Amino acid sequence: MSDKNIFEKAADVVGNVTKFQKQSKLKAAYLEREEFKDSDLHKGFFCYNCIYWIDSMGGKCMIVDDKGPDVFGNISDVIAPHGCCNGYEPNYKKIEE
Repeated sequence: MSDKNIFEKAADVVGNVTKFQKQSKLKAAYLEREEFKDSDLHKGFFCYNCIYWIDSMGGKCMIVDDKGPDVFGNISDVIAPHGCCNGYEPNYKKIEE
């Protein structure tokens, strides 16, 4: 696959995702535990290893809103690299690093 095709495919994915309203943290069953903050993020079901997580501007997700409480009632206003939700899709490139 050429670089042009890869870029076009990525643009299509972003375009399709932006058509939908993001889910709340509660609806996505997002959770964030301080106990996992210092974990090896290359292992396990963490946002850091999810294809939807973006490590810019303080941690964002393409499908989950960063505002509002998580399932434990905690409010952090970010999607933490050590968080996780039911929309998790593994990014094998990060997991294998």
